[in-house]
Amino acid sequence: MTYSGEPLFPGRRNRIPPWAMVVIVLSVVLVILVPVGFVVSFFYAWGKNHENLSFPSDDVTLSSCRQDAVTGRPVVEVLVASQAAQRGTFTVYVEFRDARGKDKGEGDSDPAGKRTVVFKDLERGGTETEEVVGPVPVRGRPECVVADATFLSTASAATSRPGAP
Repeated sequence: MTYSGEPLFPGRRNRIPPWAMVVIVLSVVLVILVPVGFVVSFFYAWGKNHENLSFPSDDVTLSSCRQDAVTGRPVVEVLVASQAAQRGTFTVYVEFRDARGKDKGEGDSDPAGKRTVVFKDLERGGTETEEVVGPVPVRGRPECVVADATFLSTASAATSRPGAP
């Protein structure tokens, strides 16, 4: 295809010099690849730091959730089997519910209170059990749920380092 007539901008070159094209391409590549590299590096480091992560609630088991025949209050046995890397204190928040619910078995269950149980200075790999009684009587079969569990290390800084004697 050929153009005839006078150029639109006389005295101006119609092509970009090769060095300018190289600078433009390198700038665009850097603007795109550098942030992508940072994002990839962040998620790689995140994965390495969290690959063996476990939550305190994974170490907590509730068993024998039942109604006390004398008081009518819910009773649950809380078992903590510590899988933490060091010794520490587990705080378990247990929520009790009345399974009969507001409409005599229909719909959600009624709340029947909460209790907190603390397992102090549990060794790494250690287990401990405690029986917890709910604060109020329930009309039907109780439901017991771990509302939350937290872990606080009680190991000193010298013993928590991987290479410490």
